[in-house]
Amino acid sequence: MSPASTASSGHHLDECLRLSTSECRRWVEQHHEGRLGYLSGRGPRSVVVSYTVVGDQIRVQVPDYNDIAQYAPGARVTLAVDGEVDDTAAIEEVSVTGTAGHGDGNDRAPGDPAPCESWPAAIKTSVVTLQLAEMEGVRRRADLRRLDEHQDTR
Repeated sequence: MSPASTASSGHHLDECLRLSTSECRRWVEQHHEGRLGYLSGRGPRSVVVSYTVVGDQIRVQVPDYNDIAQYAPGARVTLAVDGEVDDTAAIEEVSVTGTAGHGDGNDRAPGDPAPCESWPAAIKTSVVTLQLAEMEGVRRRADLRRLDEHQDTR
């Protein structure tokens, strides 16, 4: 989470604890929205996407006209998933990085979760995949004292 977004949430973050690979995986599996960072023809992008986890793979379904469908497959991308922990005294941030692949939306096995988003039949979509292999995450304890908006947060 960037310092600007931390300041806007009114929380001061301190104490940083690294998450294990299994904790990172559990966090990603329990959520369904993140920011996909990739390099497009117009420069770096970070786009909020919905995703599902199937086995050891993250799947993002996007319309074919979306830049993600054009530029992410074959490129190095990062999916960042963050949010408040249940007790709201901490924030977890997990990043999954790797080379994106191109999946088939029809290759779901019985029991696999359905995509988080559905698109009208007239809109062609692509599935961008990312292996759950290279993950890192942190839990930051938040000091819940409200920050004065004029207070220097550096």
